[in-house]
Amino acid sequence: MSAAERWDDDAFVRLMSDVIPITPDDKDEPVNLAAERQNPVINWDEFAGNFQ
Repeated sequence: MSAAERWDDDAFVRLMSDVIPITPDDKDEPVNLAAERQNPVINWDEFAGNFQ
């Protein structure tokens, strides 16, 4: 039995509505995009955690 056969849209919406809060958290601080633009560009190795 595939996942599509086990789940219908209504069941998925009910499940997600239990997990996702109705109102967003106000605890998150906005990102300062002007400051972030000043950061140097990193390559994929650094992104993966290889800082050599």
